[in-house]
Amino acid sequence: MINRNYWILGLIWVFANSMFAQEISNKSTLKQLINSALENNYLLQANEKNVFIKQAEIEILKTNYQPKISTSLNFSYWKFLLPNKQKLLGDNGLSDMYTDISIYQTIYDWGENKLKKSVVEDEIKLNDDIKRQIRNTIIWGVYDAYFEAQKIESEIAALQNASKQLKSHLQYANNLYKIGRVSNIDVLKINLQIAVVEKDLKKAQNQYLSQEIKIKSLCHLDDNKSLEMENTSEIHYNNSKNILFPQDFLYTEVIQNHPVLLAANKKITMESKQKDIYSLQNRPEFFSYGIGSWEHAYIPFGDNFNYNIGLGISYTLPFWGGSSYKSNVLKSNMRVEQLNDEKNQLFIDIKKEIDLELNAIIDIKEEIANNEKIIELANETLNNALIKYQAGLGPVIDVLDAQTIVTETTIAHQKSIIAFLQSVGNLNYLIGNDNYPF
Repeated sequence: MINRNYWILGLIWVFANSMFAQEISNKSTLKQLINSALENNYLLQANEKNVFIKQAEIEILKTNYQPKISTSLNFSYWKFLLPNKQKLLGDNGLSDMYTDISIYQTIYDWGENKLKKSVVEDEIKLNDDIKRQIRNTIIWGVYDAYFEAQKIESEIAALQNASKQLKSHLQYANNLYKIGRVSNIDVLKINLQIAVVEKDLKKAQNQYLSQEIKIKSLCHLDDNKSLEMENTSEIHYNNSKNILFPQDFLYTEVIQNHPVLLAANKKITMESKQKDIYSLQNRPEFFSYGIGSWEHAYIPFGDNFNYNIGLGISYTLPFWGGSSYKSNVLKSNMRVEQLNDEKNQLFIDIKKEIDLELNAIIDIKEEIANNEKIIELANETLNNALIKYQAGLGPVIDVLDAQTIVTETTIAHQKSIIAFLQSVGNLNYLIGNDNYPF
């Protein structure tokens, strides 16, 4: 229970701080991007229309116990009349007008119509779970793409900083070269390193543009407008790095809350009800009926009115073609077993994904800690190498090596932080949490 409280309080703290950060920025926030994706997604809109379709099916089922009225009218001309017909139509009548109206109403069907209505209501509830899964998938897709863009942006920032520092080193090298303290080789080596960094920078900028296109597509944004995204990865990380992720709590959340598993439970319930509907096909149906008819050669119909009312029972013998319900019942039993197997496998698969993500979080945290140590040592090494080089006591290669380590480790460090946030978001998705993962 304590771990559960830690988890919930941690998510609330992350969400509150994220909201504050969003209020002070004019750039597109993660929440705004997700809202745009949810509001404009056509699959969600189509899913909502499915509810109205199912409600229409319920309205149709409501009419099954209402009387069914049918009418018919026919006109015929006879060359000659048989005696009985001649009595009815008269000696001079060779034409015949026949009209009837009939009423049929089911009185009792052993609850079959009620079960069918219950199945449709379950389909509406099932649709809600499908909608939740679609919604959660959209949220996770935008969340992951957003932080993937933040990874690239952090790489761009690190490369830009490296380029700036290398150009500063180049200025020192040129000054030292002018006074004969170093050879032209040093200048060439620094220029070469600058070219490599700027090549990587250009590649990262192109990757960022590709990721921006992907986010615009996910969020249904105008392709012709530039997209500036707020970078809140540090805020999110600081607010979520100490959250506890107890395995047992996560498994329980999956069982109780994951839309795919809840949908599987509803499918099992629906199939069980469908089996009962098949079984009821071997029950008799009680109904009432009424038939009224008019027959005469002229309009209006005159006095030749007749009617017939009564009660009836209909029963299909469970042999030959009437025994098909037995196969349907057997099919439903097998379908229930199949759905249970699928649900159990789904839980195992989700549980495996959670275990992998939890293990990834442990690795990422260790990587973050190691990168922080390496960055500290690399900066110290760079400063020492730079001092020696500027004093003419050390080779330029030491400066360049240290600068490369600082740049690469800084990029790796920022990517690890964002990878941690992506893992937290994926856990939020895996347990079926409907809230935004920040």
